[in-house]
Amino acid sequence: MTNKGVKTASRPSPIPFRNLHIYFALLIPAAVLGFGPFLLGGVTFSGRPVTPVVLVHAALMGLWVLMLIAQAWFIRTNRFRIHQWVGRSSYVIAPVIILSVLVAEHENLNHVLNHGAEGAFAEQARLEVFGIPQILAFGVTWGLAILYRRRTPLHARFMISTAFAISTAIVFRIILNWFTWLPGLDPDSLDAIAAANWSVLTLPLLALIAIDWRMGIKRSPFWVVTALIGIMHIGYWTYGQTSTWFAFCQWYADLALRGS
Repeated sequence: MTNKGVKTASRPSPIPFRNLHIYFALLIPAAVLGFGPFLLGGVTFSGRPVTPVVLVHAALMGLWVLMLIAQAWFIRTNRFRIHQWVGRSSYVIAPVIILSVLVAEHENLNHVLNHGAEGAFAEQARLEVFGIPQILAFGVTWGLAILYRRRTPLHARFMISTAFAISTAIVFRIILNWFTWLPGLDPDSLDAIAAANWSVLTLPLLALIAIDWRMGIKRSPFWVVTALIGIMHIGYWTYGQTSTWFAFCQWYADLALRGS
């Protein structure tokens, strides 16, 4: 029996998830390649010093990746009860991650507004379309994973989607750190890097959607994170350049958060 094109939890997922822990583990070297040069240099991408807020955020995101790896391994080894127990910890970890990102983005915007060069805030506000919207994408996909926790195929796909949501920042920095030697990827003009980032994230998602389609799942759950990532990147060239968005970012930067 199927439910709107997605098989029920009593049947195995049509996508081979047995080695999913290996793919999740690739996020660790990817994060090192993306964030390592900035952390070792003592400054973030925006030029602000690495603060305790940044370190807490990094630790929480690392914890999430480890949880994804562990959860996939528990399923691989049929340790379903442990999988459920660890999964309940996400009820605490995910909201704290969202809060940490919101605080970190505030600190970032506040620093650029008060200490950045003339015109730096406008560029940072434009880049903010990859900040707050990214964590909203994470929150949406995690929330859907929890909503459908008893429907294994949906739950698994939305948990995979959380990895794609947080990979936006990772892939962007990998391209910026290691691939600007490629033609068209000018580090002084981030438009091409943003386009490359969108492509790198979207192509594997489209492949997963195509696999779902071949398996008879016409409305793949992966469309959700694909659309959210698309909106995020389109925003870099559209709403991210509007006076309304700049006003929002300035309002957010001026919020009297503790530690700003």
